[in-house]
Amino acid sequence: MRDSIQTSSRDELILENAPTPAASIASDTAIPLPAVNTICAIVVTYYPDSGFADRMERVAKQVSQIVIVDNRSEGESARRIQEVVQRFGTHLILNASNEGIAPALNAGVRWAESQGYRWVLTLDQDTLVEADMVSSLAQVFRSNPFPQQAAVIGSNSRDQFGKATSSDEPIESGGFRGKEMKTVLMSGSLVSVDAFTSIGGFREDFFMDCVDHEYCLRARSHGYRILMTEKPVMEHCPGAPTQHRLLWKTIRTSNHSISRRYFLARNSTILVREYSFVEPMWVLNYIWSYAKTLILLCLFETQRVAKLKAFIRGCVDGAMGRTTISVS
Repeated sequence: MRDSIQTSSRDELILENAPTPAASIASDTAIPLPAVNTICAIVVTYYPDSGFADRMERVAKQVSQIVIVDNRSEGESARRIQEVVQRFGTHLILNASNEGIAPALNAGVRWAESQGYRWVLTLDQDTLVEADMVSSLAQVFRSNPFPQQAAVIGSNSRDQFGKATSSDEPIESGGFRGKEMKTVLMSGSLVSVDAFTSIGGFREDFFMDCVDHEYCLRARSHGYRILMTEKPVMEHCPGAPTQHRLLWKTIRTSNHSISRRYFLARNSTILVREYSFVEPMWVLNYIWSYAKTLILLCLFETQRVAKLKAFIRGCVDGAMGRTTISVS
């Protein structure tokens, strides 16, 4: 593989030396099986840490190409990204500013589509993948009874404490080697480029948080299915989780920043408003889960007052449909 760097369209500078996807990626309408040579990984970066290159090495062994979409990292973090580009022939898209997760993912998928890829593996910069992630995702696709309807195949995950997590309870279906879900985490998910084109990509006005939930719910509203591996195939830790004792139980809280609390509240409120009648059980479960996180915030996190104010402001903006307002 060879290095390739591309700036965002606003910069008007493109340095292309991109590898050609495997010949097995055809332009016909049949959905190709997810495999090493048919998948392009998309990693959105914003000041990645010192372990970034090692994590990308695990990814590079399982896909044909990696695309990094960077939201204006600088200094040592920018050098770490360049190291990955040089080591693994990664295609790099440089945004002029921090545009958030959804616009960056959309840019990555559009590039992958232009190269003929029909599957993309979306990843956060801090996700640690298992060696069998792609093969496990492919098994779920091969064994499911509705391949043409599969929009997203998500990865079950473990947090840093070894606890397996999933976004909601699985839907009972057919006995294939996976679970049908209503939503999955976008990190560690195989996304069908055909479905992406059909339903319109990730919702850019969300900026960050709930982008995965919104995409999955919208895909389901268009008749697509959301699947997930049964076994955890990655380590993923939203926020900066810590463990605490509460009575006889060990519980975890995310310690999200003040700005993340705003975006979570705002975008969650929008989802509840838009999907209460379409996905009522998901909405009820989501509200209950979110309420528990607020209780843990009040009990164990720092900056409680500021975070609660951000939560209230986010709820108000979400209820009013205001998505152009951000938190500095």
